[in-house]
Amino acid sequence: VKNIFWMKQINYFFLIFLFSLSLESYSQISVSGYTNYVVGINTNKEKRISFEAKVFANNYIEDLPMEFNAFYNFKTKEYHRISIGLGVNISPFNTIDQMNSFVIPTSLEIFPMKDFKRIAIVFELTPEIRIEDEVALRSLLGIRYTFGKN
Repeated sequence: VKNIFWMKQINYFFLIFLFSLSLESYSQISVSGYTNYVVGINTNKEKRISFEAKVFANNYIEDLPMEFNAFYNFKTKEYHRISIGLGVNISPFNTIDQMNSFVIPTSLEIFPMKDFKRIAIVFELTPEIRIEDEVALRSLLGIRYTFGKN
């Protein structure tokens, strides 16, 4: 039983590693704080493909859901940007069923200041295809700050 546990852990860490691969060494980082105690870190949204990791922090450690997404970012407009992605929601510290759901997040970022795109209001609507359940629809509202170049 312990060998199966460690094999699952290795598989999830390998999945996380694949999501974190990049062809360039520089990446602009953003931090997002969402409603419902969710914190996210993502790579440069100015590029066509970006990645985001979220932690749903209002849980016990063994049930702590984490989400890893890859996004396709449409061209940034004067006051907004739209992104659509694919990802997985897992509970890596849970020993039983660690894969929670597959997700398809759709994100709308609104820039309140046209010339200062480091701060954005984020709306996210995400269908969740749960492993042991049916499809659910999740929505998040948050604020994002981007570090690095403007």
